[in-house]
Amino acid sequence: MSVASPPLPESILWPTAQQELLLAAATGGADSAPDAFRAWRAGINLEDAFDRGTYRLLPLLYSNMQRIGLKDPLMARLKGVYRKEWCTTHELFHAFKPMLAALEGHGIRTLQVKGAPLALTYYRNYAARPMADADVVVPRDQVPRALEILESLGWQPEYRPSPEDLKFRHAVWVADPKGRSIDLHWHFLYDACNDDADTHFWSSVRALDFVGVPTRQLDPTNMLLHTIIHGVRSNPEPPIRWIPDALIIIDSHRAEIDWNGMLAFARSQKLAYRLGLGLKYLARQHHAPVPQDVLERLPPRPSLLERTENTVALAERERLYANVFLKQWVIFAEYCRIAHGAGRIGFLIGFSHYLRYRWGLRGRREMIPMIASGLVRRLRWGPG
Repeated sequence: MSVASPPLPESILWPTAQQELLLAAATGGADSAPDAFRAWRAGINLEDAFDRGTYRLLPLLYSNMQRIGLKDPLMARLKGVYRKEWCTTHELFHAFKPMLAALEGHGIRTLQVKGAPLALTYYRNYAARPMADADVVVPRDQVPRALEILESLGWQPEYRPSPEDLKFRHAVWVADPKGRSIDLHWHFLYDACNDDADTHFWSSVRALDFVGVPTRQLDPTNMLLHTIIHGVRSNPEPPIRWIPDALIIIDSHRAEIDWNGMLAFARSQKLAYRLGLGLKYLARQHHAPVPQDVLERLPPRPSLLERTENTVALAERERLYANVFLKQWVIFAEYCRIAHGAGRIGFLIGFSHYLRYRWGLRGRREMIPMIASGLVRRLRWGPG
């Protein structure tokens, strides 16, 4: 079994019918999962390459079918995928351990999100939650020192974050000589690059033993919120991995989830509509035990900020970036979140500064010549 390069699925936000069957087989109980497995198996061509989103669910599918005791010739092939991902995750953890130990040993406060804490705390299975990299969060003021430590170990960042990068971006990609990588975050969410959000996430962290290195992870409430907000957005990889992640967080730590606190934080960050899309989907399609009163208090419509942002977050990014004018709309939509709460004058001044930053210019004076040259090119060659 191999992985195909995307095309985008039928929907860029929700699973296709075939993916829904796979999800039901990978996460369901003995009363429903075998039938879903057979229906999914009947609708696929085993000789075709799977999209990456589907492929990453195959170890979980094997684990669930093995638990149920399903007998099927496909199980032998699924076992091969399962063992491969088990080995890959072990190899990655072994490579990440010295890096994480060095950061902690030099007084850098680290926290892991997404793959590693999900594998260790929730799935408790190295194969069931495949991962290609690690996502490590450090406080923003410790990023320069953290990068110095990583570089001393042979890890190289794709760029050296400037003060503006630390303000407007949320992470930097860092790789070792063998191509293994981590995303070093200073903000927890791409959608919430602000001190209030970071303080909220850091305020209730829990310990995580990463193969002998003490680090941290989010509590179940914030882990669930982070999983949904990160998952409910357009992505070249089919949008299905977040769904079993969210389900296992709810199933394993249901009593610890602060639903009211989650909703209050999402409202404060203007993320309640996207959170609602995810929670309503989980409750409707997978019968997740989300309290009814929480579902009723979720906003039926997005705020003006969310509506603007969602034209980008829930749209096909490749189409947006293929058009020069839509590309500028992406920048404007992202800036609207950054400038939330600024007055009109502050908004306008800040936007010119942000536009200069996104265009890679040294000063605002370079903006008018750049705009003029761009218009001349379009008049001469047409849009493209």
